[in-house]
Amino acid sequence: MKKIAICGKGGVGKTTFTSLLVHALAKEGNKVYAIDADPNPTLAEALGFPAETIEEITPIIDMKQLIEERTGAKSGEYGSYFKMNPNVKDIPVEYSVSKGNISYLMMGCMRGAGKGCACAENAMLKALVTHLMVKEKETVVMDMVAGTEHMGRGTAEAVDALIIVVEPGMRSIKAAKEFAKMANVLGITKMFVVGNKINTPEDEDYIKSNMANFTIAGFLPQTSEAVKAEREGTVLYETSPEMKKRIFKILEKLS
Repeated sequence: MKKIAICGKGGVGKTTFTSLLVHALAKEGNKVYAIDADPNPTLAEALGFPAETIEEITPIIDMKQLIEERTGAKSGEYGSYFKMNPNVKDIPVEYSVSKGNISYLMMGCMRGAGKGCACAENAMLKALVTHLMVKEKETVVMDMVAGTEHMGRGTAEAVDALIIVVEPGMRSIKAAKEFAKMANVLGITKMFVVGNKINTPEDEDYIKSNMANFTIAGFLPQTSEAVKAEREGTVLYETSPEMKKRIFKILEKLS
């Protein structure tokens, strides 16, 4: 597994799961690019990057000068020509921050109506996602927007696994099934479900019965360590032996 995309309804613990997976892959000796494509980026905190480092990070989509240099169009400019496939191959190295085997890159969110002309910005992000998933030689884990907005067909076909994080609730599972439909249209064939915030065996049974046609990679419990990590910004992988054990079992299932 070299290219992994992670999605799920807001609030299911997608970023927490992503941080655990990134740490586990790095522990196995992989150099991992952790890509934050969520509109509310908190993956850097979950990975344990220092606050002063996080404060200095600018999302790629907000780097106006870089976007103009690479696409030929000014940010927010209407009616201008721009490069659909700008050069982005140096961006993962030049614009990420690193800690051990983990390199973190904040993408920013695709922009739509009401944001001015976002064509150049979106072209930049799409080109970067394509490079990361298709051409990048290192392991890439992408914490995505709820669905698959950043992906085109060619990019999606390069994904080794799409992991949909769910919690034991109707809305979460309904959203997961919609994400799976979008993924199928794009050509993603290998999908897994991870159940999060599990409190009882009944929670596991609920997910299993409502997602019977999906491959379930594993379950993560709602532990006191998980709650504390969320409240205090600690690194769950480092504070919870139970979570560490569970995430390596999920990795085995993915392979």
